Parts: sequence; structure tokens; C-alpha cells
Amino acid sequence: MTNTKPEEQTLSKREFILEEAAKLFVVKGFKATSMKDIAAVIGVEAASLYNHIKNKQEILVVLLGGLADSFSIGIHEIVIKKASSRDKLEEAIRMHIQVSLENRNKTHLILEDWKHLEEPELTRYLMLRKEYQDLFKGLVIDAINSGAIKKGNPELILNHILSSVRSIYNQYLYSNTSKISAQEYEESIIDFIFQGISG
Repeated sequence: MTNTKPEEQTLSKREFILEEAAKLFVVKGFKATSMKDIAAVIGVEAASLYNHIKNKQEILVVLLGGLADSFSIGIHEIVIKKASSRDKLEEAIRMHIQVSLENRNKTHLILEDWKHLEEPELTRYLMLRKEYQDLFKGLVIDAINSGAIKKGNPELILNHILSSVRSIYNQYLYSNTSKISAQEYEESIIDFIFQGISG
């Protein structure tokens, strides 16, 4: 008889496997994690995993695909809104922070493990990522043109924005941020981006 973890009581078996696999990928990396490792963490025999998941590649596809869809839906909803360029850029930043915080272990995969996706899923993921970045950059350009933010290279500004959020899901490099609340994260990053750090 296997022990049931508290999280498993609120998730389907498949969802629970995906969540535990994501945690392992953060610790060991996708390539170094085996189905046997995942089974051991869950407390089942490796063979029983295949009743829910075809293979490790499917886990990566589901985790990254779902995450990419969340970012894509979020940015599309913001782009079509009738709001000022500053408000739309701020909302996009907040959305990016919220999705990252809600999916910390999954979001960690975008640092390196996305490279292990196989075709055609790799191409789909890269297309969604490029579209997301292009739409986000469009919001940056609109904010520059309206005077909402200082003039500068939109590519660099976007890189600064996305890099400032990276501490959320790169917990090993930025371990000192793990206990910061979602609200503090949002307000701090928004203030940093729009106001800078000068007194």
C-alpha cells in the first residue's frame, strides 16, 4: 500500500505525477531524471507510471506546453484591451510575474530544459515564445512612443524586464527570494522598472 501525500488528495494522479516530476527536474535537470526517480518520489513502481504518462518526453511537453499557453493567453488578452500604453505594459509585467509565481517549478524549465523538447513540440514552443516576446516588445514600444517610459532600445528594455523576473524561478541562483510574497514581488519589480533605483 502506498502513502498518499497531502498534495495528491487535491490533484488527479496524472497532475500529481506532473507536479512531482517538475520538482525533480528543478533539482536534477530533465536529462538526469529518470522515470524510476519520479516513481520513487511518488512512492510507486516505475511501471505503474505508464498508466498515466507515456514517457518522460510527454511530461516535458505537457509542462512546457501548458506554461507557454498560459503566457500566450495572458499577453493576447492584454494586447487587445482598451487601456493606456503604460497600464498595458504594467499589466503584462504583473501577468508574467503571476504566471511565474504560480508555476515556479514549471517556469524553471524555460531556463535550460526546453532544449530537450523533440519535434514537432520544440518548434511549437519556440514559435509561442517568439510570439510572446514580440507582443511584449510591442507593448514596450507603445510605452516608449507615448512617453510612459524613457526612450531606449526596446529589445534591451524587454530583456531587462524579463531578467528582473528570473529570480522567481531560478531559486538556486536567487535563493534569498524564495520567501518574498507575490504582492511584494509585483510592487518591487513594477517600481524598479518604472521608477528605477535612484533616490
